[in-house]
Amino acid sequence: MIEKLYDWMMKQAESKHALRVLMFVSFIESSFFPLPPDPVLAVVVAKNQHKAMYYASMCALASVLGGFLGYFIGYACFKTLGVYILDWFNITPAQFDDLVLKMGRDTWAFLIICAKGLTPIPFKVVTIASGFAKVNLWVFLVASIIARTTRFVILSWICKRYGDHVLNFIEKHKKIALLAIIFLVIIGFALIKLFVK
Repeated sequence: MIEKLYDWMMKQAESKHALRVLMFVSFIESSFFPLPPDPVLAVVVAKNQHKAMYYASMCALASVLGGFLGYFIGYACFKTLGVYILDWFNITPAQFDDLVLKMGRDTWAFLIICAKGLTPIPFKVVTIASGFAKVNLWVFLVASIIARTTRFVILSWICKRYGDHVLNFIEKHKKIALLAIIFLVIIGFALIKLFVK
């Protein structure tokens, strides 16, 4: 399933619908989608290097907006959608409760959202936990903007600087690129289990 999703994402990244697909993937990744938008952003920026910061901004905007969907799931739909999503991603109740407890104060919530939004840790877990913990919406918004904009701007700068190399690598080594994405997803969930006990 992940390979099919990856193939679809890569195909769309090279189509005329690239921006819409990038924003769509970035939006849903913040609440339930398993794959990060990074590979789509990498291809889109590598092919349109003069618009690197524009695509990074749009990707960050969609991710932040999608984060509010994750927040809403944690706030109002946790017993239905939230539990199902966390279970699908193998997040135990104890791990989730620990994360929610740490986000009980706005200062800690701000730092946690900023830190985890920059890492391979699945952002959806953070957004759902934020909603469940009833983190102040302004704190959630500002922290999400900082984390997601920083992450996608850095990635876009790298892809702009080494665009041709990025495209050549993806085209020649699709399976390795896919494994790298899967590896990042696994690392993200491993970090959740390591730091949220």
